[in-house]
Amino acid sequence: MKKKSIDQLFLSFEKEDHVSDNKSVKGKKTFLPLDLKRAALGWLVSQEPSAVGVRVPTRISKFCADIAAFWVGSRRGQIIPRKTMIIETRNNREECWPDCSKHEGILKQLKEKKEFKRSLEEKIRKTEPQLKDTDSLFNEYESWRYRETKNKEYHRCLKEIDEIEHAVYNGSFFEQLRRAEVADFLYLAVPEGTVHSDELADGWGLIYIGADLSAKLVKQADFWDCQVEKKIHLAHNIAITCRKSLLFSMGIRETADGRPAFTPVPHRRRGSVK
Repeated sequence: MKKKSIDQLFLSFEKEDHVSDNKSVKGKKTFLPLDLKRAALGWLVSQEPSAVGVRVPTRISKFCADIAAFWVGSRRGQIIPRKTMIIETRNNREECWPDCSKHEGILKQLKEKKEFKRSLEEKIRKTEPQLKDTDSLFNEYESWRYRETKNKEYHRCLKEIDEIEHAVYNGSFFEQLRRAEVADFLYLAVPEGTVHSDELADGWGLIYIGADLSAKLVKQADFWDCQVEKKIHLAHNIAITCRKSLLFSMGIRETADGRPAFTPVPHRRRGSVK
C-alpha cells in the first residue's frame, strides 16, 4: 500500500468529515467525524495546551493521531514539551474494535476484573497507606504505587487483566499509539455511552461527547511519563502538521521543487447539527 502524502491526508480529511449528515442510529446520536473532533478539541482547548494538531504522525508515520497536543515547560533554561497528549475519536463500538462482536464476551470479563481490581485497591489504600505517592508530578491527581503492594490477590488480578487486554488489543491501533511512547496521556473520545471505561486498555482515559457537542471527562488517563526526546518528536510532528494544514487552508501547495502552487481555497460545506 502506497503511503499518502500530507496533502492527500488533508484532502481525505476534508472528504470524510462530510460523508453524511448527523443522524440517530437505533436511538443513539451519531456524529460527523469533524464534529467529534471539534468537540474533543473544545475540551482540549480548555486545558490550555501550547500547541495542537490534527492527523499528527507518531513515531511510525502510518499511525497518525486524530488530535495531539503539548504543553511547554523549561529545563535548564531550555523550552521543552512538559506534557503531551493524544486524543482518538470514534463514532461507535465497531470503530473501536473492528471485530467487536467477537470481543463482547471478553470485554465483559475485562469489566468484571477491573471492578474487582478497584475493590482490591480500596483495600490496599486502607491497609498499606505508605504506598501513597507523595512525589506526584501533577498534584491534582492522587497517585498510589499499587504495584508495590504485598497483596498477592491484587497481583494475580493484574496478570489476568493483562492477559485479557492482550487478547483484545494486541496489534490494535490503540496499542500501536501507546507503544510509540510519545504521549503522556492517551484519551478516547466517543458519543456518550458508546463504550464503558472498563473496556479500555489500562492507562487510557475516556471522554463522552454529548448531542450538543459538550465533552464530559469520564475517566482520567494515567500518566505515562514519556521521555523528553520522544515528546519533542511529537511536538515537531505537530508543528509540521500545522504548517501543512495552514498552507492547505490558504490554498497553497508546494511543488516537488519547492515552489508554491496556488489552488482554490477549500470551503467546508456548512451543515446544521440536529
